[in-house]
Amino acid sequence: MQLQKLKILMIGPCDSGKSTIANLISESINNEDSEPRPTQGVRIVEFEVPNININGKQIKVDIELWDCSGDHKFESCWPALRLGVKGVILVGSSNTANIASRELELLYNYFVSQPKLSMKQCVVFYNCFNDQDDIDILNLSPTFSRVSQVATNVKTKSDRLKNDFTNFIVSVVQSVNKIED
Repeated sequence: MQLQKLKILMIGPCDSGKSTIANLISESINNEDSEPRPTQGVRIVEFEVPNININGKQIKVDIELWDCSGDHKFESCWPALRLGVKGVILVGSSNTANIASRELELLYNYFVSQPKLSMKQCVVFYNCFNDQDDIDILNLSPTFSRVSQVATNVKTKSDRLKNDFTNFIVSVVQSVNKIED
């Protein structure tokens, strides 16, 4: 089983913490003291995920993580973002709870349903900014009933987030290999 890069999109409403999550899972340098800046269009982060267990074999997966802006002024770029995508991480948060449900549904339809990705090739990360946040706050539609939903907290549960990301990558690799077989 030989893999090239997996193109993974990370997209969601503005101010949901997508770049912070991308920096953490890619182990990119992140200056916590700096003010968050909105991503302009897309930022591509490349990294490897070693020791992924697929059907009893240890493999290394090259990830091309496209950290996408949630600003609709970049919607004209969506066709290029979607091209060749193998997995989609939808990100919502308590900062975006009032718009997240309908926004995530729109993004799911465009980036998962239309290119005919399986539900295993999508995950929803609910970015919790404090310990009281709960994934139920998003009140996602029935569209997401079979999509994995994970509450994340980059400050207190960063190791769990990395593990959840790795589990998602395993799911994507297995789905992609089924399609190619």
